[in-house]
Amino acid sequence: MKKVSFLTIAICLLTVTFVNAQVGQNTGSLGLGIDGGILIPVSGDVTANDGFGDYFGIGPNFGIHAQYNVIKELSLRTGFTYSFMKMDDEKVDEQGLTGEPYFTSPYIYLDGVFNLGNYINQGNSIFNPYAFAGCGMYFWKITDDGVGGDAIVLENGEEFKKTSFGMRFGAGVEVFATPQLSVFAEGKYAMIFSEDTDKFGDDFGNMGLVEITGGLTYYFPLGKN
Repeated sequence: MKKVSFLTIAICLLTVTFVNAQVGQNTGSLGLGIDGGILIPVSGDVTANDGFGDYFGIGPNFGIHAQYNVIKELSLRTGFTYSFMKMDDEKVDEQGLTGEPYFTSPYIYLDGVFNLGNYINQGNSIFNPYAFAGCGMYFWKITDDGVGGDAIVLENGEEFKKTSFGMRFGAGVEVFATPQLSVFAEGKYAMIFSEDTDKFGDDFGNMGLVEITGGLTYYFPLGKN
């Protein structure tokens, strides 16, 4: 009986030690990871009568990221994401296009991540809710055929593509499977400043996109926690 009690106490102590090691233990560490999810067009116009959601459906996104935890409450995150959405078949026929046009958007970003786990759980949980805000550069185009196709050439001779600045913000939750490995899920809204009246005309507007993403991050200690 004493052996069983001792074993139970030992397990409890190890569990508490493990849990306490999760949120906040990675200060001064570098996290590297992968992520993926879906991209949803929610605002902006392609023509005077139709928005991005009328022209393009939900598509996938996938990427890589790096995150440096400056302090327990603040991290810096950067990464590269590639996403694409197929043009609606009815719009393809309506515009007299051939092939399978896509909206493609590789982009790079930098976010400030505000970790809330230490405030909410006082460092005693494997869960780390967070909010973030940042910016990115979006190298987007509308292709003539397929994800890897060339940009459509407009009637004015311009290619249907641009490098646009964007703002993004969102929230998510990070769950530590081990002290170094976490999985996360998050949602974000991005506004891409794609409007260019000289190139695309008066009707083409800024894009609003929602991304729902999940992924994992592995942390490498770089300094004292």
